[in-house]
Amino acid sequence: MPDTSGALLHLMNPILQWGFAGFSAVLIAIIVWLIRRLLDVLERTNIIITENTVTIRAQGVLSQDQLKLLRSINDKLLARPCIVRGEDGGRRVESEE
Repeated sequence: MPDTSGALLHLMNPILQWGFAGFSAVLIAIIVWLIRRLLDVLERTNIIITENTVTIRAQGVLSQDQLKLLRSINDKLLARPCIVRGEDGGRRVESEE
């Protein structure tokens, strides 16, 4: 029997090369597509992070304003006389801080 494996390999060699080249082109196209999608996601993520940062800073300012208001209300309440007559004779009992 003659050895036909060398001839068959020689015959399929260009087909295999073109197949690998085509497969490589497809893989490169998929990678480029995935990188573009990743960059889009990163851009949207950066926009969301920026919006969240602005919101967090606004909440910080709002919290400071509310704290000032609560302290003002606390001071006004402590400045009023006690109207409850209890065992202590109506004296104000200061809370321990």
